Amino acid sequence: MDYFLLKQDVRYTNVPTLQKVMETIDPWKLYDLQPEDIVKPLMFHVKADAESIFIDYLEGPIPLISDALKRLVQAYVPEMPMKLTILTQIEQRIQKNYYIPFVERLTAVHPESEWNLDQSVFRKLVLQADAIRSHKIFTIQESAIPMIIVRLDVAESILRRDYTGIALEQVEVK
Repeated sequence: MDYFLLKQDVRYTNVPTLQKVMETIDPWKLYDLQPEDIVKPLMFHVKADAESIFIDYLEGPIPLISDALKRLVQAYVPEMPMKLTILTQIEQRIQKNYYIPFVERLTAVHPESEWNLDQSVFRKLVLQADAIRSHKIFTIQESAIPMIIVRLDVAESILRRDYTGIALEQVEVK
């Protein structure tokens, strides 16, 4: 089965950027955030202008998915917890609902994967086939940054719909 890394499309340069994330979320929990850490909906002010495009997948510092993408993800993994996050831009009077997906984390990196010098980022990601079998959407436990991986059927569903700002990169599986 083929798997793909879900990424923010770099061709979209005028996208909203979250402001004061470390003041809203404890920095020690940022990359290991759990659903129980968020009691009420989060609200982030964003840096955006009238021409900014609110894309369907915002990569960082925490992954956020749009309401439309949330419906697709829940069609494949209905038990996945998600927490509402409101993005606001007061000057432009914009408010959009996004969701933090709490994707299952798997230890799935194959020994043939290549890391950078401090082993914080993959230069070449290779997944272990037996560790990811039957998982439709997951993140890599070994990665310091959130890396959402989707199976081929999920990737095809994403491509068939009119989502904005999503790129998919095929990942090698052995």
